[in-house]
Amino acid sequence: MAAARAVLRQVFGQYPMWILFGLMYICAGGLMPDLLTAVNFQNTVVQGTVIGILSIGMTFVMLIGEIDLSIVSVAAFAPLMGVLSIQILGLPVLAALVLTVVVGAGVGLFNGLIIEKVRIPSLVQTLATWWILSGVVLVVTEGATKGGFPPEWNWLGSAYIGPIRVVLIFFVIFVIVVWYFSKNTKTGLRLYITGGNENSARAAGIPTSRIRILAFVLSGVIAAVAGYTLSARLAAISSRFGTEWLMPAIAAPVISGVSLTGGRGNIINVVAGAYIIQLIVQVIRMAGIGGYYSELTQGLLVFVAILIDTLRRRMMGIQE
Repeated sequence: MAAARAVLRQVFGQYPMWILFGLMYICAGGLMPDLLTAVNFQNTVVQGTVIGILSIGMTFVMLIGEIDLSIVSVAAFAPLMGVLSIQILGLPVLAALVLTVVVGAGVGLFNGLIIEKVRIPSLVQTLATWWILSGVVLVVTEGATKGGFPPEWNWLGSAYIGPIRVVLIFFVIFVIVVWYFSKNTKTGLRLYITGGNENSARAAGIPTSRIRILAFVLSGVIAAVAGYTLSARLAAISSRFGTEWLMPAIAAPVISGVSLTGGRGNIINVVAGAYIIQLIVQVIRMAGIGGYYSELTQGLLVFVAILIDTLRRRMMGIQE
């Protein structure tokens, strides 16, 4: 019994957001029994993948004490370039997917270099990039929804393996790879060290400038992956593609205890935070709350979730 209590204490201490998500889901299911069906549960999990992926990308930037507002525009721009390369240049789908990731990396590299070398604040630089890329997407799509993608492009979002959506399997693998990179590689650990104390990291021989630029490259790549995932699910890209996920992608890491000043964050908890946000959105939609009250209700519920986690961390003596 003592060993079991110790394990539970460790799990609650390290992964509290998953416990909070479970409790919230059960409570919501008590009020809305449809949520507890296998179909709706899988829908909630699948729909949360985009917020989850974007939140992970945002986490890497937050680990160095910065922010990236351009992620939602990258999530539209990068897959749009991939699709156009198929439709105009005749590239095979696999090459177009590689191009999508490369475009995301290029935008992230551009942001990182400007922020690090020109010393423009990340808030300003990534806001400018967001507007530029959103403008490009609007011009290319002419404000219309762009579809007609090859079946191979849409496969990730539409295929099943048995009763399980392929996109969900992809997401689990993605999270495992990113978690391993962040916790078990030299580069991943350097991100934490640089964000925790850049001067000490530099004194220890860590190339902090390159690490900071890398954080934005990772954010761009991951945003491109999120955009492709969403486009494969919807089989479409529009000028408003993914814009509603910016605030959730920022809120999920904050809820999960990622430090806004850098140096602390747990990828596994960030995924749970993303699912908490998705659950809030799902409950609001199922409750029929729309129009003027939808965003207000979402904001209030996110505030309550942040407040609960803040109180929990204070009770446990976790300092920001």
